[in-house]
Amino acid sequence: MKLYLLSILLFISISCNEKEIKIPDSLKAINRNGYIGTGINLGNALEAPNEGEWGLYIEERFIDSIKQAAFNSVRIPICWSCHTNSSYPYAIDDLFLSRVDEVIGWCLEKELLAIITIHHFNELYDSPDEALYRVMFFAIWEQLTQHYKSVDHDKLIFEPLNEPHSNLTADKWNQLIPEIVDVIRSVDRERTLIIDVPDYGYHQSITKLSIPDNEKNIIVSVRYYLPYEFTHQGAHWVEGADEWIGNTWTGTTDQKNTIMNDMDFIKTWAEENNRPVTFGEWGSIIYCDDQSRLTWTEFVHEQIEASGFSSTYFDFGVFFRAYDLDNDHWLDDFLQAFFNN
Repeated sequence: MKLYLLSILLFISISCNEKEIKIPDSLKAINRNGYIGTGINLGNALEAPNEGEWGLYIEERFIDSIKQAAFNSVRIPICWSCHTNSSYPYAIDDLFLSRVDEVIGWCLEKELLAIITIHHFNELYDSPDEALYRVMFFAIWEQLTQHYKSVDHDKLIFEPLNEPHSNLTADKWNQLIPEIVDVIRSVDRERTLIIDVPDYGYHQSITKLSIPDNEKNIIVSVRYYLPYEFTHQGAHWVEGADEWIGNTWTGTTDQKNTIMNDMDFIKTWAEENNRPVTFGEWGSIIYCDDQSRLTWTEFVHEQIEASGFSSTYFDFGVFFRAYDLDNDHWLDDFLQAFFNN
């Protein structure tokens, strides 16, 4: 009996030393969703056709401020298709890739988890059946997966496509998901992926999402900009948004109940499908009055955390900003709204 126990202990020791103990993929996704924690989007920077054109050029000092504020992660929206050759093999521009490497490097050096995604791949949204754009989509991620294969899997997460919409319907997105997953998995089986809900990430469309049952290293991502007439008042890209200017959010019982019901809806789906969920974007625009923004931000974040979800606020310093770029500081009371301290 003693010899048997000794053999078992020796086997366990050898297995641990050789790193043979495997963490289930579902647990990897859960753990890494926890590492996302409370994060922030570096929006309107690398997703612009040229960085800086939309109001933000990323500087290392911004990453320092994000770390010092106690955020856990940074989501980096990127328009890869703007920096990819137009013919096969659709090579990513080396200079642009080096710039992305620099930003990711700043995040990892400061122990912030980084998420990279594809934004504004309008050709794929509009023509999802066009072979050219599908092949380009696959080629971009094959290059990125190879390029970042050695980066710590607990520190870098891939989000293959931001907010499927337009002609990339739920059905067509569900058909595309296993294909892009296979492209990435053919190179790297360990990388955790974030898969967005269809219809611009609308939370109620989570029930339309179909992910292969055998793919467990997945986090599901939703958006939360509700009530839309409040969060997007005055947004120049939304028709009729000027008519919403002046809408407030004061935290009435009805307003709070609506948000709590939305959280319960998402939580029920997550539990029934055994999938971790992140709020990849959520926020309110700067044209809202300051107190309404703070009240809404604090309550929404409280409910996200209470439901066991991670989140990355949109955005750092432009239209939904939490940070004043001109004066180089966080907006008054915004960190308290995020962290209740």
